[in-house]
Amino acid sequence: MTERLLLILRHAEAGPHLYSGSGDIERPLTPMGHQQAARIGAQLAKLELPGPVHVLCSPARRTRETAEGVLSALPDATVPQLESNLYGAGLDTLYGFIHATPEDIRTLLLIGHNPAIGTLAHDLAGPALQSDTFAALRHGYAPATLTVFQTQEDWMNIRLSSVRASQVLTP
Repeated sequence: MTERLLLILRHAEAGPHLYSGSGDIERPLTPMGHQQAARIGAQLAKLELPGPVHVLCSPARRTRETAEGVLSALPDATVPQLESNLYGAGLDTLYGFIHATPEDIRTLLLIGHNPAIGTLAHDLAGPALQSDTFAALRHGYAPATLTVFQTQEDWMNIRLSSVRASQVLTP
């Protein structure tokens, strides 16, 4: 069986809503958000992710900037795939992206937005949320939070009963 990792990441801290014509989708990271993304990247680099690694990212500026900060810390250059449906996605859409992942991918990183990205992490963590390891998730899914799930299942079979929440990374 192939060991796989599913990584669920909320974008880092973003600036306030813009009142320009570009709106919410163009909100940039704050200086703190850039630091958060770099810190999550450094922690992620220590995990020695099994490859190939596939990154799905919302096209919003704050998620793209988060991806850039996180991925710059990884030893292998990974280019995120921008998916317009990740912006404003619901839980079913997120599961759809996971289930459609090619089987040769061993690590999948989803970078998105609350409430759906946090709901997905909580849904998959299930009873693990009661352990001290996941205490950071009990009161929401803060910016730049990344939850790591392990599985030996095919991507098509990912659900609460087929993954094990192994750790949560916070900046």
